[in-house]
Amino acid sequence: MFRFLAITVSVFLATSAIAEIKFPELTSDDLNGRSMNLPADLPGETTIIFVAYKQRQQPKIDAWVKRLGLTETGGPAWVEMPVVGKGAAIFRSFVDNGMRSGITSQKMRARTITIYSSRSAFNRAMGLKGRNDIYVLLVDRDGSVREIIRGDVSEEKVDQLRAAYP
Repeated sequence: MFRFLAITVSVFLATSAIAEIKFPELTSDDLNGRSMNLPADLPGETTIIFVAYKQRQQPKIDAWVKRLGLTETGGPAWVEMPVVGKGAAIFRSFVDNGMRSGITSQKMRARTITIYSSRSAFNRAMGLKGRNDIYVLLVDRDGSVREIIRGDVSEEKVDQLRAAYP
């Protein structure tokens, strides 16, 4: 009975902590140059957001996308959100053009929204720890965060994300 109670309390605490987190209001551009006010301009009422901090984390996002069966069109709304830091803003054209050269599809460019903001401030606002892992967020258009999952894709994490999806 104690074990059941401990698990129930842990799940309640994790759920209530996420319920208090709001996605910060940001203005950014997708790789097609469209200005977006986030979270209001997210593509779905609920959107899967893949947050990465380093180019070498792209294969981890690709593994999530593949495992979830996400495609360029149709299906659940999703975006990739590289958080490159406020200092990179002076190299914005170079960074964006570099990403565009690797993403030739207009639809995939629309799914890539680069955040030029303090990575530490972004992480604090979202309750994220560090930049060595990717994060998978499930965010409503009003900024409510339904789920935060850290790290590589696994069957358990996919089940966790699906359980939180409306």
